[in-house]
Amino acid sequence: MNEVIKTIKSRRSVRKYQSRQIPRADVEQIIEAGLWAPSARNTQPWHLTVVRGQENIAPITAALKEAVARMPENPYRALVGGAGYTVNFGAPTIVIVSGHPDITPMVQADCGQLIQNMALAAHSMGIGSCWVNQLGSACNEPGFRKFLSGLGVPEGYFIHGTCALGYPEGDYPKAPLRKENLVNWVE
Repeated sequence: MNEVIKTIKSRRSVRKYQSRQIPRADVEQIIEAGLWAPSARNTQPWHLTVVRGQENIAPITAALKEAVARMPENPYRALVGGAGYTVNFGAPTIVIVSGHPDITPMVQADCGQLIQNMALAAHSMGIGSCWVNQLGSACNEPGFRKFLSGLGVPEGYFIHGTCALGYPEGDYPKAPLRKENLVNWVE
C-alpha cells in the first residue's frame, strides 16, 4: 500500500500523552507540513500560535474555563467545566490555528486542511495528535479574547482548531469501522 495512504488510514486522535517534549525541529517540520496545505485561491489565511510546556498550556485551560463559565450558551460548557478537562489531553505542545474571515470565506476549511496536514505529518514521525475545538467556542468572549491577544493570536482572527501534539502514552486507539453508503457514483 502507498505510504501516504497507509499514514492516512492508520492515524488516530490521541488523547493520552507522555510528558516528554517533542524536539523543536520536529515541531517545525510538522508546522511546515501544515503550511503547505491548500487554501482557497492560495490565500493562506491562517496564523499559528505554538505553545510548548504544561506551564504555558495550563493557563490557557484556566482562562478557557473562566470564559466558558461566563457564557451560558457555550456548546462546550459541560465538557470544559469538568474537573479533569484540559485543552491538550496532557500533550506537551499545542498549535492554535486561527484565521481571519475577511481574507476568504473558506477560512474554516483552509485551517482544517492545515490541521489535517499537521496531524498526518506528526503521525508519520511517530508523534500523536488530536484536533481540539473548544478554544474557538469562546474566542470572541471579551476576557478570553484579551487573553488570546496576549498569546499572540492576532485581533480579528477566529480560532478554527487546536492541534495537540505529543508522544502517545500506550497504543494508538483502534480504528472504528467506516460507515456504509457514504459514496454515490455517477458515471
